[in-house]
Amino acid sequence: MRHSESIKHTDPGTHKRQVAALWRGAGGRAAGRRGLALGVLALLLVFGGGAAGQIEPEVLGVATMPAAGENWFVAKTGNGAYIWDGESGEMRGMLSLSRRTPAVAAYPPRQEFYAAESYMARGVHGQRTDIVAVYDFANLSPVAEVTLPERMARLPLRRHLGLLNNGRHLAVMNMNPGYSVSIVDVADKLFIYEISTPGCAMLLPVAEDDFLMVCGDGSLQMIRLDVSGFEDDRVRSRRFFDVQEDPVFDRSTRTAAGWLLITHSGTVFEVGAEGGDILISDGWDIVAEGLGGGMDRRRDGGPGTGRDAERDGQARGWRPGGREFLSVHRNSGLLYVAMHEGPVDSHHEPGSEIWVLDLNTRRLVHRMEMTEGAVDSLLVTQEAEPILVVATEDGGTHIYDAFTFRHRYSLDAPAAQMFEDF
Repeated sequence: MRHSESIKHTDPGTHKRQVAALWRGAGGRAAGRRGLALGVLALLLVFGGGAAGQIEPEVLGVATMPAAGENWFVAKTGNGAYIWDGESGEMRGMLSLSRRTPAVAAYPPRQEFYAAESYMARGVHGQRTDIVAVYDFANLSPVAEVTLPERMARLPLRRHLGLLNNGRHLAVMNMNPGYSVSIVDVADKLFIYEISTPGCAMLLPVAEDDFLMVCGDGSLQMIRLDVSGFEDDRVRSRRFFDVQEDPVFDRSTRTAAGWLLITHSGTVFEVGAEGGDILISDGWDIVAEGLGGGMDRRRDGGPGTGRDAERDGQARGWRPGGREFLSVHRNSGLLYVAMHEGPVDSHHEPGSEIWVLDLNTRRLVHRMEMTEGAVDSLLVTQEAEPILVVATEDGGTHIYDAFTFRHRYSLDAPAAQMFEDF
């Protein structure tokens, strides 16, 4: 009942006595509540003190990452790079990277990781600084950094970073807006210089200290470095694809002899170098092979061969696509490609299947229907018993046996942009 309703309009003396009684009652109730609260607090202090005393204080320290085992891999995300044991499914460590990091490269002989990173003084604006950061294997801590020209291409693309085969020179792709390449001596931790490469991009290491680039006129360019890391020579190949009709992807994967390039329609070329010469194989069509030959599992049951298969492939619209969607197991010569059904210019669409093809026979081995989700990126490790690591469009990471194609397990992990064998 409200006080205004309890105080009746009587003579002044009675009014004063009623007000005093009401305030005494309110005060008593408040005092009772305060007493109850103090009693509960006392009980907590008496009985809770012992439990609190049993909690051991947390001891901070620095863990050391164990030596890498079989089927370890690096999953690069938008917030760092996670190192996974592919056999146990355990995360072994994390590299804290800039959100503007194209890729990460590992070099086991020096026990180091290399990452091209870009930072802004105010997070998203302010003075820009581009670096190559060097991290050690044991603690995953930054041990050195080399400042770069502020022109690094800050796109998450694996072939925008290339550790050359001698393990000394690291090439970093620049775009501002023209293309150039920064060369860093990661052994001595020095910036060497910047090479202008107009119209040519991607970094595909060949020989000891050279690299190939794909050019907009349908050719390849090879940059050859001297022992100090300066440009010694450059060579241009013949045109082998039509950039308007069927361009090659800016995604590539190593083979036993060089690199594999694939066009938007699914024509595969193997490229490499021998001395000062650029080597380019004849192209072959994985779509025609997948729909018309080999161990094909056609959904409609029809075999199809030759030009019929090619026409069928165009009609059904099977194409490669995704983010980093192809990988080769070099000892066996097996190629894994994410494929989807879609129109021209759907090359960024994730794959509903993974096609496995033998590069030695140019025949289809298997088609994997991806029940765990559409494939965005994939990697096959290089062990004798490899695993196939798959990142799906919904952010999942799934592990398969690369030879039996059996799904082994899925990781509870941040969404990966790409993978690196470790």
